[in-house]
Amino acid sequence: MIKQIRCVVIDDDFASRAILKGLIRQDERLILVEECSGSADGAVSITKHKPDLVFLDLMMPGLDGYEVLEVLDYMPKIIVVTTERNYKSEIFGDRISEYLYKPVESLEMFTKAVDQAMKTY
Repeated sequence: MIKQIRCVVIDDDFASRAILKGLIRQDERLILVEECSGSADGAVSITKHKPDLVFLDLMMPGLDGYEVLEVLDYMPKIIVVTTERNYKSEIFGDRISEYLYKPVESLEMFTKAVDQAMKTY
């Protein structure tokens, strides 16, 4: 039996959330427990659901992804989803497991990022 990975998507961009949801549905390991269009809702969702994995956009109105990471007591594996190519953050480097670059269109790249993030799961 495959161990189920509970995940949350936090991204202010509707199209990006839709793409991620479609990719999550194609990976039998993943279960989407909630999608959030804002960072404050995302922080609440993480606290409430305690997911194993979060797909997090860093650049959002209001609280940004960094501020979400600052307020969390529970820390899931984080895959940053960003438009900035070759972006790597030194801030919260120990909390960020992997990066995906928008638009995320490749199931292969998506699966590779999930595999990398969850290798210690």
